[in-house]
Amino acid sequence: MEKFRVKRRLKVPYHTQGYIYFVSRNYKKLPKEKRERIEANCRRSGGEHWQALFEFVTKDTGAVEICRKYFISAATLERAVQRYYEEFPGDL
Repeated sequence: MEKFRVKRRLKVPYHTQGYIYFVSRNYKKLPKEKRERIEANCRRSGGEHWQALFEFVTKDTGAVEICRKYFISAATLERAVQRYYEEFPGDL
């Protein structure tokens, strides 16, 4: 099980990162509108790798497993995660 860890390279404050992390991990419990907005953010932030990003931010699957499953590099996943956090809807 992954634990929340602050990502220091992000231009997002610690508490905001925690909020985004826990909202994303509770994806299945959210109302449909909020789930759709998270998915849309994954599509924008992840581009062609949006499904890998979506699985990474909404499930307990680790980065190594995601990279192997979707045939992407760790750097690609990290960039997508960075965009996801920095572009996360502020009113969600």
